[in-house]
Amino acid sequence: MPSNDETARLEAVAGAYAHADLAGVNEQYHVHLRDTLIPPGGGRSALELGCGKGLWTKVLCDRYDVVDVVDGSADLLRQVAERNVGRRARLTTHQSLVEDLPDGRDRQWQHIYITFLLEHVQRPVDVLRRIKSCLADDGQIFLAVPNARSVHRVVAHRMGLIEALDELSENDLRTGHRRVYTAELLRSHVLTAGYEIVAERSVGLKVLNLRQMEHWSADQVNAFCISGDLAPDNGAYLTLTARHPNRS
Repeated sequence: MPSNDETARLEAVAGAYAHADLAGVNEQYHVHLRDTLIPPGGGRSALELGCGKGLWTKVLCDRYDVVDVVDGSADLLRQVAERNVGRRARLTTHQSLVEDLPDGRDRQWQHIYITFLLEHVQRPVDVLRRIKSCLADDGQIFLAVPNARSVHRVVAHRMGLIEALDELSENDLRTGHRRVYTAELLRSHVLTAGYEIVAERSVGLKVLNLRQMEHWSADQVNAFCISGDLAPDNGAYLTLTARHPNRS
């Protein structure tokens, strides 16, 4: 079970995921990112670390035979379990801090998803090291984090609204973020943890903050979701796929 202090912190921010500000535009961006990163053919087994509202869990349960979800919030896990009854996957939820995951001697997964989690944890490199043994021989990890160099952050910095590109916003603090990633920082954490990088890219184009886009139509938002190619270093989110260096 998670430690009392961190469990209380996670339960405190869990309610933020149900807030209206994180639906609508934000959710549309996340759905686009999800459908970009998850392989269409799925696979044998997937481990999801941190489930949020369960947007990713839904698709994982449709594309994999076995899905395990780990989160520190009992409330979020309960909602995820209820919403995915009857899907393809055999779904099992586990209330635990990712820092407390057992090593991979008894259980391994083909794919491990760590989406919008690394910005929350205290020691991301330790987390990445810990889960490496949980990868099957043909396994890969899939990462996604907010991009500190997203266009909307760069513009805000040039306007003097934020002092640094990696400054935590009000929304970051409300949802429990401890950092905002640059591509260099994400790459450094993954390589320091001992992985081999397979692919990395930014996804989506966000030119304004969520509140400024809340009245946009779905078609307008979608146009920016698919326009990350216009600013490949300044997309809304960073994604990275990696594997164990000693396995093919």
